Amino acid sequence: MQLELDRPTPIGKRGFLLLVLIELLVLVMVLTLSPRVLLPILLLTVGVVLFVLLPVVPYILLPAMIVATSLDYGGIIARDVKFLGVVDAPITAFHIAEALAILACIANILWKRQIRIPRLQLIPPLLTFLTLIGISSLYAPGKVAALFDFFRMLFLAMIVFITAILVKNKSIVTLVISSIIGCAVVTASIGIYQTATSHYFLPAEFVNLVGASISRAAATFTNPNMFATFLTVAIVLGFTLLINLKLSARWKICLVTANVILAAGLITSFSRTNWLASAVGFLFAAFACRKVKMLSIVLVVFLCVVLIAGVISSNFRDLVVGRFVSIFTTFTEFKSTARLSSTSRVYLAKAAVAMFLDHPLLGIGTRGYPQVFPKYRPIEYPIWFPVKECHTYPAVVLAELGILGFAAFFWFVIVVFKAGIEGIRALRDGYLKT
Repeated sequence: MQLELDRPTPIGKRGFLLLVLIELLVLVMVLTLSPRVLLPILLLTVGVVLFVLLPVVPYILLPAMIVATSLDYGGIIARDVKFLGVVDAPITAFHIAEALAILACIANILWKRQIRIPRLQLIPPLLTFLTLIGISSLYAPGKVAALFDFFRMLFLAMIVFITAILVKNKSIVTLVISSIIGCAVVTASIGIYQTATSHYFLPAEFVNLVGASISRAAATFTNPNMFATFLTVAIVLGFTLLINLKLSARWKICLVTANVILAAGLITSFSRTNWLASAVGFLFAAFACRKVKMLSIVLVVFLCVVLIAGVISSNFRDLVVGRFVSIFTTFTEFKSTARLSSTSRVYLAKAAVAMFLDHPLLGIGTRGYPQVFPKYRPIEYPIWFPVKECHTYPAVVLAELGILGFAAFFWFVIVVFKAGIEGIRALRDGYLKT
């Protein structure tokens, strides 16, 4: 697909005069009106402008969704809202932003009278996977919770189509990427601050419950692993831009600084999965861009971040090193009290396999794992350990959707990976290829 480049449009004398008059009007209102009068006027004006503007330029909601994602816990608008009279779930800024994006995208299509359904390779496996989730909700242990999860997955799947429709040119690509990296740098900075001052916005509930000695930063997220996943996406993007684009010295300094902050934030999360995922992302990007030597520079940067943190706190350095080493000692130190987190995940995966063996074709039903886990809990699993989620998604798919669901899931992963490789090979534009 050939993307058109944006061309700047001159504002013109009339447009410039109108802009000046609006600015003067706003200034007069701020200086003369009281906050009680000004706030309703401001909200009404913003609401009307957005109502008119969003169908015309719906892509401005893409960064809004990214900002809402980075807020996570801080973006909760209403807590414990009951759905179908049973399921308690929060309403967040992300839900509002995505709902607006869907509506604005539909309005834009109707306004332009151009119904364009993206021809994506992942549509068949995605629809197959969602269909199996929907069918499984009919026989799941908790049918209401399963049905809610099915609609949640449909809602999230809409992002794929919204993105494919709205991202039409380089400017929008840049808007999305800069929003991701910018929001991630801010949240990473909050995570670093939390670790340095021990003033956590939301201490990880899991860490407190199991009495672990590691304080894990979560920034504005409810969970340090979610926080780390967001940073992983951003740091792989930042690394790829840095190694593959010819940038000015100013932009190189900006990207290097951003990556250092993201690396430090990733370390404070103590998320071993995302440490490993970032390393794999760097490796893949380096091979795809044919810049394998750059990996050594990244390694040096990571070591410098750890060393600087180690100089400030030797305890923090030892925790980082010990946490990293634990990735490779899961089985050699299996059942050790020092490796309780890793050991428990092995047991959780074993329980998923046991569920699959009892329900091999269609599984136990979506969101059934936490409900039936007590029945399948291995004898060796510590009974006081407050975890009922598997933490290993392929194992969850195997347990809840059986061999059919696992095949659809595997098909989805292969198609996405294959389409990505084909896209890298087909694109001629260096920036879009990056």
